[in-house]
Amino acid sequence: MTVELRVEGKVLVIEAEGAVSIHFREDVAVPVVEAVVAPAPVLVPSPMPAFPPAPQFHDDGLFKRLAALRKELAVAAKVPPYVVFHDKTLLEIVEQQPADMEALSLIQGVGQAKLEKYGERVLEIIRQGA
Repeated sequence: MTVELRVEGKVLVIEAEGAVSIHFREDVAVPVVEAVVAPAPVLVPSPMPAFPPAPQFHDDGLFKRLAALRKELAVAAKVPPYVVFHDKTLLEIVEQQPADMEALSLIQGVGQAKLEKYGERVLEIIRQGA
């Protein structure tokens, strides 16, 4: 073990390895090396993705009736409403107002299974609004 004490420009060195040795030596100034720090990188935020504007539709009442039907069907099936139909699908139904099963099948989010399960009920809601 080595212990160094600096006293008035001298260094008192105490070494203890088996035997103890004490001596002075000249204090050597150790140059201070400044760390070179690179500038912090400039973070440029990426632009937020542009969301398409919400579709404008003329029949808010139809959307609400379809949403109510979706809620009823979801509760009966014990699933979240989006499993029955997403909002986007309901908006497209309101926008297109399909008159028959074939036209309803062309709506994104209305596959064959949903068409068979819910198609007639959806068309009934559309007809009530007409």
